[in-house]
Amino acid sequence: MVKDGPISIVNRENTPEAFPDPEAEPMWAAEDSVLSPPRRTLLHRVSYPPRVSLNGLLISLLCLLLVVMMGFIPVNLPSPLNIGHTVANYQQLQLMRYSFQLPVALLLAAMMGPFMGTGIVFLFVALGLSFFPLFANGGGWLYVTQPGFGYLLGTLFAASILGRNFHKVFQKHDQVSRSLKLISQSLLAVLLVHGVGVLYLVGLALTGQVLWPEWTGWVLRLTVETAPYDWISTFVFLCLVRQFRLALWLVLY
Repeated sequence: MVKDGPISIVNRENTPEAFPDPEAEPMWAAEDSVLSPPRRTLLHRVSYPPRVSLNGLLISLLCLLLVVMMGFIPVNLPSPLNIGHTVANYQQLQLMRYSFQLPVALLLAAMMGPFMGTGIVFLFVALGLSFFPLFANGGGWLYVTQPGFGYLLGTLFAASILGRNFHKVFQKHDQVSRSLKLISQSLLAVLLVHGVGVLYLVGLALTGQVLWPEWTGWVLRLTVETAPYDWISTFVFLCLVRQFRLALWLVLY
């Protein structure tokens, strides 16, 4: 049964709700609004590699020069082969010539990203094989028969993987600490470089380019002696990736 009575018609266009306060915060700006754009801090933005740009490509060329320079500035460091030997003083330590070229290349790959970072290492290898003697023992196409070329290939592979995955170090969706991620990424990158290098040495020995009696000596010189320093240096450099990006913020981002 429908009761008859006055019907109240409200014109909502004239109600106060139809005219919100102009000084009130708009709905899209509210923190709990679905339409609110994410507010990313500067530190969050430098957790990701820069986009490809003209400035980025110019910086990449300067980084390429840095990689080349590192190969010509070796330092003398105690060889890990001294472990287990008793020496009376520092002069009796067996020293080795070490170059920071590999850690710097991995640093630039992580800092510049999968395209520009990998491109730096690729250009370095390509120029050394074609035009300029940029490598430790020269250059040119015949360098592919040298024992150290496999480590250059390993650096190229490690740079590509590190450039694509390094941003995951700063993600917080898992329970793994950032320090552990840095340790694992630096260790895996160095292991990849030396793993490819040792396998390449095996291939050279199988094809007769390297004699088997000399194979052990090359592994000791190129892997056993240098791998600890490579890992420590790479770990320290990767810890500074965001700081380097911040320093180059106005140019890269």
